[in-house]
Amino acid sequence: MFGPLEIVIFNMVYVGLAYGSIIFQKAGAMKAPKFGEEKSLAVLKGMIKNKTWLLGIIFNVIAIPYSMFLFSISSLSFVQIFNRVGIVLIFIYAFKVLKEKITSYELLGLVISYAGFILTIFDVQVETTINFTRDAESLVFFLITIVVCVFIISIYNREKRPKVKEIMLSVGAAMAGLAGSLALKIIPRALGRDLGQPDYIFNLFNFPELGRIMIGFFLPGSGYFLGSIYFYLYMTSFTFNFFLLMMMYQHGRAAVAIPLNNSINFLGLVIFGYFMFEERIAVVSWIGIFVMIVGIFLASKIETSMITAEKKGTSLDSATVSKENGDKAAKTNSE
Repeated sequence: MFGPLEIVIFNMVYVGLAYGSIIFQKAGAMKAPKFGEEKSLAVLKGMIKNKTWLLGIIFNVIAIPYSMFLFSISSLSFVQIFNRVGIVLIFIYAFKVLKEKITSYELLGLVISYAGFILTIFDVQVETTINFTRDAESLVFFLITIVVCVFIISIYNREKRPKVKEIMLSVGAAMAGLAGSLALKIIPRALGRDLGQPDYIFNLFNFPELGRIMIGFFLPGSGYFLGSIYFYLYMTSFTFNFFLLMMMYQHGRAAVAIPLNNSINFLGLVIFGYFMFEERIAVVSWIGIFVMIVGIFLASKIETSMITAEKKGTSLDSATVSKENGDKAAKTNSE
């Protein structure tokens, strides 16, 4: 197995891959046709021609098998702690490049969330465990995630408030991302593969193995059957995560939506690590988890004044249009 310093270095590489992917995809998505405003096929065609977005996708493609390797040698909590460090890059990008603004409630919520994050890192287990016996619970979570994602996509166009859309997309993308990470963590366990072997990192793109995993789904009783179920669940989660993230990048503020998405993902993986993979969580870390939940709710708060202002703006716009139409009609009649 790898030593603590090697695990830290591998995690630092993952931060670069993960947040490089986020920044390039966010920048590219802002210049592309928008999901919810144009047909999905037209949006996808625009994305394919978008070099900035494609660069982010390349980073993401590399990060997916790399994360499977990382989850095999590190605890979920430890990986997520390092992953959160990259949020600093997002804040710099959001405020300096995108010139975004956030409300006082959102800022307070994010500060509290990060205070909770600091508490959760006490006595974190660095290495992962090889035990996994929670198939029923994990499959239920995948089912709930799919239902939530379908619900969000189905009602998205009917929701008119920008802040509500931002929260919906952040939660949906976070749940889909959490489910995908969980599948990547489980697949090697279900198949009895030890990705922690020092030379296995060079076999992450082992396509014959991938083919056997996919075929194994149709061969009950084979050693690949259960692993294959998680592989297809991962592909489903990845698909939902892809669309919801792109919509979040296009319709959400980087300074709010991305930290909120990461906070939910972080919390979920820490809790799953405890209940499903027997990863230790200290008492002070449980306090940190509670504080993070409070911060997430505050950052997600939909301020009454904001909604009222939006409604007033809509009413004023409608009244103006009606008045203009009335004036035109009166002018036509007089003529």
